[in-house]
Amino acid sequence: MQLKIGYSTCPNDTYIFAGLSQTEKSGPMTFEPVLADVETLNLWAFEKRLDVTKLSFFALGLVQESYGLLYSGGALGRGCGPILVARPGMDLGSLGKGLVAAPGNHTTARLLLTLYLGHEPRFSQMVFSEVMPAVSEGKADFALIIHEGRFTYEQYNLEILVDLGEWWESESKQPIPLGGIAIRRDLGRETAMYVDQAIQRSLAAATSGVSNTMDYVLAHAQEMAPDVVARHIDLYVNDSSIDLGQEGRDAVEYLFSRARGLGLIPPSSLPLMAY
Repeated sequence: MQLKIGYSTCPNDTYIFAGLSQTEKSGPMTFEPVLADVETLNLWAFEKRLDVTKLSFFALGLVQESYGLLYSGGALGRGCGPILVARPGMDLGSLGKGLVAAPGNHTTARLLLTLYLGHEPRFSQMVFSEVMPAVSEGKADFALIIHEGRFTYEQYNLEILVDLGEWWESESKQPIPLGGIAIRRDLGRETAMYVDQAIQRSLAAATSGVSNTMDYVLAHAQEMAPDVVARHIDLYVNDSSIDLGQEGRDAVEYLFSRARGLGLIPPSSLPLMAY
């Protein structure tokens, strides 16, 4: 069986999946990697286009009837949440009327800002690489920053107004669930378990240094500086990437309960996990 597996070109994803893309070429299941930005992956999940896919947790909450969460490969932690930035002189009092450049309609960053405010601000959706330039050039008032933007926003003469990760951790006492790896439920328990084990093998190969992981990461990092790549991996790849654990599952469930409280995701009778 060949499975289409989707993940982003972000260093944390390519680091985790480098070994899988290079070595899982034989056996009972093989993998066809499909790389795309996270919002594209989110949208494809509504069509069930991929067998296995990286998803923002906001998106997973919207497709929970079709996809179940795997234990490995996700991005969840502390001190790694999205931030809201703006040009100098802007303040939160302008947020009610201002335009927020956001990296996708279904990202967890967008969900967290909505939960922070208690309502949706005025969003302008665009790919994450365009978010900071849009604000720097005056095309939007605020930028909702994810990924390596945490390390590069000052290059655009922008300032932090809200660290949504810090707010979430203070509010919920939980780590920040950003994104996870989900599998189509109709593929069954055994397939889900096999994929989890394959991802764990891939991550183990990356951390042991026995694979050509960094070559693969840098090949997809576009023009990102190597030190930013390293900081990105250090921030978003951690123990929960190997196994979400009970704390991670509780954090996702709490995020979903908060989102359901505002009617942002529908209720589901199905379990969070794929198995």
